[in-house]
Amino acid sequence: MNAMTKIASTGTDNAETEVRFPAEKILVSATDQRGVITFASESFCEIAGFGQEELMGAPHKIVRHPDMPKGIFYLVWETLKAGLPLCAYVKNRTKNGDYYWVLAVMTHTENGYLSSRIKPETELFEKTKKLYAELLREEANGLTPEQSANRFKAMLQEEGFANLDAYTSYALNAEFKNRDRMSADLVNSFATMDELETLISDMQGLVNNIEQGFERVRGEPVNLRILAGRLEGAGAALGTISQNYDAMAKEMHGLVGRLHDPETGALQQMHSAVLQGRTTLQSSQLFSEACEAVQKQENCIDDDVRMLQEHREKLQNKSRARLIEISSIGKSIPDICRSLRRRINGLDVVKLLCKVESGRMRDVDSGLDGIIARLENFHDNTDRCLAELSGKASQVTQKGASI
Repeated sequence: MNAMTKIASTGTDNAETEVRFPAEKILVSATDQRGVITFASESFCEIAGFGQEELMGAPHKIVRHPDMPKGIFYLVWETLKAGLPLCAYVKNRTKNGDYYWVLAVMTHTENGYLSSRIKPETELFEKTKKLYAELLREEANGLTPEQSANRFKAMLQEEGFANLDAYTSYALNAEFKNRDRMSADLVNSFATMDELETLISDMQGLVNNIEQGFERVRGEPVNLRILAGRLEGAGAALGTISQNYDAMAKEMHGLVGRLHDPETGALQQMHSAVLQGRTTLQSSQLFSEACEAVQKQENCIDDDVRMLQEHREKLQNKSRARLIEISSIGKSIPDICRSLRRRINGLDVVKLLCKVESGRMRDVDSGLDGIIARLENFHDNTDRCLAELSGKASQVTQKGASI
């Protein structure tokens, strides 16, 4: 297969042609903190059309294409300067004015930044190009880079992504799997990460089910108070029962919040950790492949190889740390579930008191039986969900510790 091919451009400039390269190629470069190129792999030079001597010491924007929205680069630098890694679809320009698309994975080094780029081919890539085209039109109408960055994040939410991290993790995972070049020694690790993501997603579904149950019975204490008022003296006990149930349910709802809070909840922390752990390990493999390619170059420099090897090991260690974090968080969830189930038992006592009152008022069409039926359904469903949740948390703990 040829190292690269050219096809007719579908961009705004019909004079351009697109340079495509095979999936096995990884284009790598390093810059200092100002964005000045300090390392360029042979593959990067080849596809960009520059000699290595032309790139060394040059600003990285030498390959920037004008069709890239300024808002995307605003996001890139905002994220990198915050000390976080990032990946993004990028359209670059070659020396002779042609172009090529990459998914760029950008991470930190001690002296600046390191980027590995792979060939993008997924549906998300095609969708992203359309979002970029819309951003370019809005920037042409006066949108600032910061406004463009915020607009892109809003677009991602419209596409169903919770945030930028969720989008970039999905993008790298999709493109990585599309390459179908997984390292043999990492196959089991990646499979376990996929299993962890599924388990955590299932756990989120169970907690959402419990939340929906709370929404369905939220008005029942009020209904009990209304009923108590309607029955006057005969319903005095119902007023007390209502207050007890309401207080206990609110306490239980607060415990559920420890699981599903979108910022600090255990499940959100676990989900972020598994995505970041997988993304980091995928990045590590890409740098490992790049290192092997650099070692085969005629002008191979030991310092360049050492830099890539050290960065690969650093990413692998970060990935392991994130998975240890998942296992640690998972250990706390069964305890929360046990606390919640104890409170369900307490609510059952209150529900039993309702049944007693219903028996006392059997000759009165109070509507109390309907309230009791709804509470029973909520209790049974919540107890079942908590049992499943605790079991899945134990699986997460075991799998997280096994990698």
